[in-house]
Amino acid sequence: MSLSISARNLGHIKRKIESGKYASVDDVLVTALALLDERDQTLDRELPDMRERVQRGTEQADAGELIPGSEVFDELRHRNAAAAKQDT
Repeated sequence: MSLSISARNLGHIKRKIESGKYASVDDVLVTALALLDERDQTLDRELPDMRERVQRGTEQADAGELIPGSEVFDELRHRNAAAAKQDT
């Protein structure tokens, strides 16, 4: 098999090896592909739920069941502040 890697990606791979975290191009690619597989599996698990939630939200919006934007942003600010407190 023959692979073509762009100069940008090759530079990225070289930097990973030079960092000492990876011993070879193969090590970088094995790790990258494992992470890609993990991401794909996560999306496969979560995508049906996301689609259902979007559908439900669309139906609620079509029925006029909307929440004012100010309430949404207030809730997001509250959640963000709570998350920030947990990180400290």
